[in-house]
Amino acid sequence: MSYRDDLAAHPGCTTAELSYPAAQIPGYRCAARDFTAELGGTPNPAAPMVLLVHGNSDKPDSWLAYAPSTPCTDADGVPVVGATEGRPMLAERLVSAGVPTLAVDLRFDQVDEPATNNDTENAAKNMDHNWAVPIVQHFIRSAMEANPTRRFVVVGFSLGATVVRDALRRLLVNEGYNAFARLNDVILMAGANHGVSSFALCGANPTMRGTVACQMGNRAAYEPTDFMRPLNGPGGAWETPCADGDTAFGRSGVCEGNAVSYTTIVMQDLPGGEQQDLFVSEASSRLNGADNRTIGLNDVDESNYFFCGLFRNHYGAARSEAALDIVRQAVGL
Repeated sequence: MSYRDDLAAHPGCTTAELSYPAAQIPGYRCAARDFTAELGGTPNPAAPMVLLVHGNSDKPDSWLAYAPSTPCTDADGVPVVGATEGRPMLAERLVSAGVPTLAVDLRFDQVDEPATNNDTENAAKNMDHNWAVPIVQHFIRSAMEANPTRRFVVVGFSLGATVVRDALRRLLVNEGYNAFARLNDVILMAGANHGVSSFALCGANPTMRGTVACQMGNRAAYEPTDFMRPLNGPGGAWETPCADGDTAFGRSGVCEGNAVSYTTIVMQDLPGGEQQDLFVSEASSRLNGADNRTIGLNDVDESNYFFCGLFRNHYGAARSEAALDIVRQAVGL
């Protein structure tokens, strides 16, 4: 894999043309949002800091309440108001509870690929792990170094789940930086840890839209990929590093005695075993050693976020009341 590790040359590592004030994190050069500062929160000095990593073709807005300026409409052109439009989401709830909260921005708007179609080009502005992981590595390390007395929780949604996992691995293995020693929890929502349904794009689309599918693997007939193999390990033995307070990626004695808790969240499969979440299934999301939680088939995102509720089942793992309650339990709020 050709990670875009040179952040000075990375088109996604920029604070240009932001619609929000860039978070001020000493040493951090890419874009992020400081939700505590934006929302006027007062952080509890004893609370862990939460770091949020959004999904593909998206931005940190996915962690916020959503109330569209122009109402969505149904097939007949009749305005439709989402049942939870304007309701506080994870960012607001964390900040109101005194939890300092930062969110990385992977800058999908800066994707530098042809964009006239989605079959052979990248009109959706999908990002792959080569693009996203170096930014998140830099984000996690910068936040930890700027807050040396804080504990941390890292949350990833969709693409963000495997990005978080790989960033934490590369920090330890490639940089010798042990983020695991500072972590309380890793919470992964609708992650493609064992394949994604859009695998048909692998090989058919030469852009990041196809590359990211190749990296995740085939949900219908999963086999470990070159990207997933160092994350999951033999037989899934490495899927929750430092969960035992001792071992990570086949190494022992590397966790400084800190046991990290892992939680996965995904929409449950249909009774026949098919997936209602368009991209991932229960088997795709689950990790050995994690608290693998499911939300119900009706636990969708009812706020009309992301193109008037497109992928509302997928977003349910991050924006439904059921998912938010699981996060609350995991973080201890």
